[in-house]
Amino acid sequence: MIKDDQLTLQMAELIFNLRQKCAAKDNYFVKTLEISNAEYNCLVQFFETETFSVKELAERLDITSGGVTRIITSLEDRGYIKRTMSSEDRRGIKVTLTEKGCKIVTEIREASLELHSKILEQIKPEKRKQILEAIKRLSSAIDNWLVEHQAELKSQK
Repeated sequence: MIKDDQLTLQMAELIFNLRQKCAAKDNYFVKTLEISNAEYNCLVQFFETETFSVKELAERLDITSGGVTRIITSLEDRGYIKRTMSSEDRRGIKVTLTEKGCKIVTEIREASLELHSKILEQIKPEKRKQILEAIKRLSSAIDNWLVEHQAELKSQK
C-alpha cells in the first residue's frame, strides 16, 4: 500500500528532479566528448579499475551481454578499449582500457570532480557533511529496496 503523505510525495519529486539534473549533467560530458550516453556510462565504470569481464560490465550497466558487446565494439573502434581472452577462462573476454582510453577516463574523472566541487561550493561549508551523509543514507535505502526486489526486477528483463 502506498502512503500518500507529503514527505513521500516530496521525496519522490526530489529524487525524480535530481535524476533529471544528473542526466543533464552527464549529457554535458557526452556532448563535449562526442560519445554516446551508453559509451559514457561504460567508460565511467573504469574510474577505479582498468579491466572488466564482459559479464561484469553487463551487470554493472544493467544491460544484456549483447548490449554491452555493441558498446564495447564502438569503444574499441574509437581506440578506447581492447578485448583479450581471459587467461583464467578461455571463453571469457576481458575488456581493458588502452592508453587513449585511460586518458579519456582520466579527463572524465577530473572534469567530474571539478564540476562536483563547484556544486559543493554552492552549499554552506557547515552543511556539506550533513548533506553528504543524507545522500549516503538515501543511496543505502535505495540499495536495500533493490536487494529486497531483486528477483522481481530480474524477472522483468
